[in-house]
Amino acid sequence: MWVSTATGSSAAMAAAGGMPMEDVCSPDLQYLIREHMIENSPNKDEVKDLDNGILHKGQHLHLRWNSQKGRIFIDGSHLMHNLELGDEILIDPEAPPLALYSRWD
Repeated sequence: MWVSTATGSSAAMAAAGGMPMEDVCSPDLQYLIREHMIENSPNKDEVKDLDNGILHKGQHLHLRWNSQKGRIFIDGSHLMHNLELGDEILIDPEAPPLALYSRWD
C-alpha cells in the first residue's frame, strides 16, 4: 500500500498507478493498494474496486497487519518501523502543513 501527500502524488504515486492530485496545497492524502490480500470472499471484486482513494480531513484508514513480520516505510527509506502480526496502523491527514521557504535571487 502506498500513501502520498498531494505533492508526492504527481511523481511516485502516479507512476505506481495512482492519480495526480490537482491541488498541490491540499491537506488530503491519497492511498493506493498495490497488492490485495483477499481470502475467498463473495465481495472480492467489490473490495478490489476500492484500491485507490483520497482521505479527506476527518477520515482515516485503520489497518491491521496480518503477516508474521513486515515494515512500514515513511518517506521512502528515510524512516522505517518493524511490524509484527496483529499490529495496527492508523493513517490520517491531520498533520500540520509543511512550511517551505525558498530564496529567490
